[in-house]
Amino acid sequence: MTYQGTYRYSIDNKGRLSVPAKFRKTLLPEANGTFVVTKGFDQCLSVYTLDEWLKFEEKLQQLPNTKKSSRNVVRWFTANAERLEVDNQGRIKIPQHLLEYAGLKKEATIIGALDRIEIWDPETYKANAEEVSSTIEEDLESLDF
Repeated sequence: MTYQGTYRYSIDNKGRLSVPAKFRKTLLPEANGTFVVTKGFDQCLSVYTLDEWLKFEEKLQQLPNTKKSSRNVVRWFTANAERLEVDNQGRIKIPQHLLEYAGLKKEATIIGALDRIEIWDPETYKANAEEVSSTIEEDLESLDF
C-alpha cells in the first residue's frame, strides 16, 4: 500500500490529530493500531506504519557506525521517533517537541508520500509546494526520470 492525496485537519489543544481513514486502513493487525512518527525533511513530520518503520530501521542499521554522517542520520531519526497509537476516534497524539519542530499549531496538512505520511504546517507546505512547482522540471531532468 502506498500513500497518496492531500488532506487538511485540525489539531486539538492536546496535540491530537485525526489520521485520514484510508491511511488508518494500512495498519496491520499485529501493529496494534500503532504508527511511528519522527522528524522528516523540510520541517515536516514523517509517519510510518510499524512495518514500514522497521524496514526503515534496517536501512539505518546498515549505515557504518564509523562515519559521523551515518551516526548523525541515525540520531536524527531515532532520537525523535515516537510510537503513537490511534485512539477510538482515529487520532494520534503528537508529542510537543515534534509539534514545535514542524511549526504545527491548530491546523495540519497531511499528505501521502508513497511509503509514509507527511504532516505539515499548512503555510510551510504551501511555500514548499510553490518552490517545488518552480523547479519540478529541472528536478525530474536531474534524476533522469
